[in-house]
Amino acid sequence: MIVFCYGIPKSGSTLAFQMTRAIAVLAGHPQWRLPHPLRTPGHKVNFHQTLDPTLLHAVAARAGRRILLIKTHDRPGPAWIAAYRALAARGEAAAILNHRDPRDICLSLCDAGRAARAAGQQAFSEFVTLEDAAARVAGYLEELAVWRDLPRVLELRYETCAFQMDAAIDAIEAHLGLRVPHWPVRFYAGRIAFTHRNKAVPERHRAELGSEERARVDACFGPYLDAMGYPRRDAARWEG
Repeated sequence: MIVFCYGIPKSGSTLAFQMTRAIAVLAGHPQWRLPHPLRTPGHKVNFHQTLDPTLLHAVAARAGRRILLIKTHDRPGPAWIAAYRALAARGEAAAILNHRDPRDICLSLCDAGRAARAAGQQAFSEFVTLEDAAARVAGYLEELAVWRDLPRVLELRYETCAFQMDAAIDAIEAHLGLRVPHWPVRFYAGRIAFTHRNKAVPERHRAELGSEERARVDACFGPYLDAMGYPRRDAARWEG
């Protein structure tokens, strides 16, 4: 069975992936790296930069009865969705999605942008202002909605994965039909695995955004914040 781990960049999706990876390995499902082109080159884990339905079938055939994790940030297209739905109906595919307060994602993207520009790197360097980040995150939320409409999906929150890890492990185990000791998963994900950890602070926007900035961003992401139960302030629409 293939398990896709998706999340908006800087939403804690790598942490959720590494937790799931540890659970799978401890349950007897080693995560060997796939050969190219079944894996996007340049990544230390099985990562799909582009979701291709042909690759999906090829990876499913290789996975067989073993649980194999694929990390991605891509938006699935109609052909891929049809192929995934067919596999999911046979119990051969599932997905884990990661949520995080988009206001905190914006701040983390700005942090990544500053670090990228200081290091002369291209990735994330375009995120200079809060407005830059908010515009891109609005698009990411549309992609997330496509994933949420798929079958056999587990939705996790960054706040649970980072600060209530046992609850997240329970949810992943139930989703995959596995059972493992929790302490090795906590130790691996928290102390060993590379997770792109930044500040790891819950609700950091409360301390780092001024009242006017907070009001504008709240308005920008209002429907999602309301749907997910993240508190917000009433405000006028974002003005560019």
